[in-house]
Amino acid sequence: MANSSRKQLHIEAIQTVTPGRAAEPGQARRISLPSPTSADTLLQSHARILLYYQTSSKEETTATLAAHLKESLNHIIPEEPLLAGRLRKDGEKDGYWEIKYNDAGIRLVQAVVDTSMDEFLSGEEREAREEMLAYWMDIKYEDSQFWPLFYVQVTEFQGDGYSIGISWSILLTDHLFMTRFLKTWARTHREMQAQGEFSEANIFHLNYFKTPTRTSIDFISGSSTPPRTILYKAPRSSDLQALVHHLIENNHVSEFSLFVNDHSGDCLKVENFASGSSQTPLENCFSDKLSVAGWDELEAGDLYFVTENKPVHVSFQVVSSDEHKGLVVAMLPSQQTGPDLMISVTVPVEN
Repeated sequence: MANSSRKQLHIEAIQTVTPGRAAEPGQARRISLPSPTSADTLLQSHARILLYYQTSSKEETTATLAAHLKESLNHIIPEEPLLAGRLRKDGEKDGYWEIKYNDAGIRLVQAVVDTSMDEFLSGEEREAREEMLAYWMDIKYEDSQFWPLFYVQVTEFQGDGYSIGISWSILLTDHLFMTRFLKTWARTHREMQAQGEFSEANIFHLNYFKTPTRTSIDFISGSSTPPRTILYKAPRSSDLQALVHHLIENNHVSEFSLFVNDHSGDCLKVENFASGSSQTPLENCFSDKLSVAGWDELEAGDLYFVTENKPVHVSFQVVSSDEHKGLVVAMLPSQQTGPDLMISVTVPVEN
């Protein structure tokens, strides 16, 4: 006989959100990897943002919200076609990987969990369980072109709230860029709501398409303790490589991969380093140039899809598939994201 007290996560439906219009032909972002052998590991590394909301009196149901999110996402994705891109390897030229714009869509997942949000947020195992609130499937090297790079999961808690979990491939973008996109999406969603643009007889309603038997899995902690990710900031003019080596050596990591996201260009560069290999004197890293940053500086706490209903909690995470190497993401600023260079350092968990 099943244990009636066992809490489960029930996946109600999974759909693909396609962009509202096609991207210009031939658009793609190149990815420069340090070696062919590094691809298998890096393909499985990903990032996530979790937004938790109390149920608002201005909302109908979580299922209806999910349906409306699909409509607004369909509307806004053409503004950032990279996020709906497909990963593929250019085997005929110089061996680069690339993400072809607007070619794979985004997966939207609707779920229900057997616990209240208050109980979950106050629980000791919250961080270890959060991976179940942001759907992700590891990309396989052999058929990487068939795997989505971006997921959105809407999870209904029992009685008091819901979460919106965003997960994406680390090869796609970084937290700085993603937070900016989410703000644009949320603003567009509110505008569509205010102007009555959502469908009344909503054909996008996920429950309309769900199968009679839903997928249920035990709502338990992940298989391992999640890695620790620390956010730093420095002036844009700082020596990036010197800063990165300084950070790695202070976090006692012997090897690491560095992702440099510059969205003003059309290439993501990934490099492998070992600590102590810097060609730049570390004394160039003055303490007044580098400081620990709070994730709240990304201002995700202001993200709300329903009028005046801001999140009660926001969680950020980078998940590296290599438990022995560090993962550093340099998030170069733009006119929209401010003057500071942001650097996240994900440190392997010590056994």
